[in-house]
Amino acid sequence: MKVLCTAQMGTGTIMGQTMRVVAIAKALQRRGHEIQFIAAGKLIPIIKNFGINVLEVSDMPEIEGYGDLKEGNNIPKGDFMAKMQDIMGKIAKMEAEEFKREKPDLILSGTISGPSAAHQQGIPSMMAFLQPHGEKTMNMFASRMQNSGQETKEMMDKILGMMEVANIIIVEGMPEISGGATFERFGQTLKKLQGKIRFTGPLLIEDPDQLPSRDELKKLHIGDANKSMVYITIGGGSPLIGEQFLEIVLDALRMVPEVIGVISTGIGIPPETIEKYAPPSNAVIRGFVPGTEMIKASDVTIFHGGSSTLMTCIACGTPAVVIPSMGEQEDNGHVLAQFDAGIVLDKQTLTSTILAEAMQTIIDSDSYRIGAQRLKLLGQKYGGAEVAADWAEQLVRESIT
Repeated sequence: MKVLCTAQMGTGTIMGQTMRVVAIAKALQRRGHEIQFIAAGKLIPIIKNFGINVLEVSDMPEIEGYGDLKEGNNIPKGDFMAKMQDIMGKIAKMEAEEFKREKPDLILSGTISGPSAAHQQGIPSMMAFLQPHGEKTMNMFASRMQNSGQETKEMMDKILGMMEVANIIIVEGMPEISGGATFERFGQTLKKLQGKIRFTGPLLIEDPDQLPSRDELKKLHIGDANKSMVYITIGGGSPLIGEQFLEIVLDALRMVPEVIGVISTGIGIPPETIEKYAPPSNAVIRGFVPGTEMIKASDVTIFHGGSSTLMTCIACGTPAVVIPSMGEQEDNGHVLAQFDAGIVLDKQTLTSTILAEAMQTIIDSDSYRIGAQRLKLLGQKYGGAEVAADWAEQLVRESIT
């Protein structure tokens, strides 16, 4: 079958949403199905790097102020609805044109508008998104949506209506780690979606269990399987990025010289900035790394609470230290803490000593690895990308008959 994927909101990228769609797309591709991905700008080389054919869109809508919209910052409440309407309208039009031209058997969407555009063309669709993990996430979403009561209701009805035409709604996560988050405050329309929602557990492009063992990966990345390894991901676009956090990490590693720390800076901090802090000999500084390999190899992963890293930690059964910067990240950190699979630290009071003690606590206690392994088994029960690929094949078979 021919599958057309869409996940891009304007010329920017939403990597979490994109990677969820890519994970399912790769599972389908391995089964011999034809996969195409609509992409523009910076997303094109990323998708191509996964061996997926890209339909390059030269006129992808440019969403002015998209970064502010994504973060919910500096946008007057009266403007939020208008920006959301503008985004969905432009993307839906572009998607509908591509769907009509390519005539796929299935639309695999990471955008809200994808199912609606697919429905217009009579094409079955699956939509993927992340499960919220707590009330702080829901409160943040609600505050961004606040406007006059009627406008909010109309906007939510429109969003839910666009989602309602999806044949299957894939949620990366498990109901057991919801943290009590519900969408009930946004009206009863959501009840129409309940029969379509299916949980997958973590959606990863590669199965951690198909990778080499933890000891083999340690030997590959730090040269010694017997050493304790800490993986620190600074991430991209996180408020944690900055020299102050880097300095804290390096000082913490100086306090635990027997531990090897691998620090991934991504695009956040240039090499010349790092060099002036004279990293200790047990610090390995890298730009981009194979994230799943590093998390599986590590005794402890340190991150800011991003959802993609959370799901990878769960899939690998790796405990973590989480240093959140916002409510959504706090909720994600709580997922690990409530399963005794991690420690959550306060960014405002963080010191090198506190960080060093947290990583050493996890290294010294088997209980955190045991808790992380419990989470891993829970996630595996849902099937991940492979079960989503099963649903896709079944949906297309049913649509033909």
